[in-house]
Amino acid sequence: MAFVIGNYIPDAVKTYHKYSRTPFFGLLIVLVLLVIYEASSAMIYYEAASMIKKNVAETMIKRVFWYFGFQYNFLNWLAYAALLAWAFVLARKQQMLALQPVYFPYAIFESLTYALILGSMVNLMSRGALFHIKFLGQVSGDMSAATKMAQAMGAGIYEELLFRFFILTALQFLFQYTLVHTKPVVRQALELFISAGLFSAYHFLDVGGAQTMTLSAFCLRFYAGLILGVIFLWRGLGVAAYTHAFYDLFLVLQRS
Repeated sequence: MAFVIGNYIPDAVKTYHKYSRTPFFGLLIVLVLLVIYEASSAMIYYEAASMIKKNVAETMIKRVFWYFGFQYNFLNWLAYAALLAWAFVLARKQQMLALQPVYFPYAIFESLTYALILGSMVNLMSRGALFHIKFLGQVSGDMSAATKMAQAMGAGIYEELLFRFFILTALQFLFQYTLVHTKPVVRQALELFISAGLFSAYHFLDVGGAQTMTLSAFCLRFYAGLILGVIFLWRGLGVAAYTHAFYDLFLVLQRS
């Protein structure tokens, strides 16, 4: 029976999971989201200052670039291109370059599914919270709908780059050499818990009217960070970033 069903499954579906979780595919499809976000920011430039203040993850990443002399926007693009080139070399070395165009809509559909699941889980957990929290990012009520949607995309890009692609990956590298005798499942749990804790605490930084920290609010975002961390480890950067962005976009559209 399984053999008969397998004959009707497209080859792209069979290989999608393997190739779509690579850093190269993730950075490639995040590039699409990044272009849309930067173009949207440019179109609503009069609100760009408040956007970047409230998108702390973007500010953190860009300040690192500024520190090393990357003050101009095109240099940030060059840095991303260098990161993409590294991922390309890695994928070629691992023989993981056989990407198909249909993988992109597959990733969109998969991310939409995870975003709906994440939203359902957050809504379920927030019912017992001291106050109802839904939005994972920091969005001001005085922004236009277009600006809120642009910022939702920005959160999906920069928060996943910062907390999953950089911090979670760095923790994996660190624990691989410092916790040599620890079981892999324990190391992975520590990596997820630490990155999720940092992700949750980050949302309460005193920037642009950030929400007051309470145990219930911290735990809610901590759980969301765990879920996004699991998605990143299991499905890669691209699906994690789009899941985060779609989740925030759903809430923006819901509140518009």
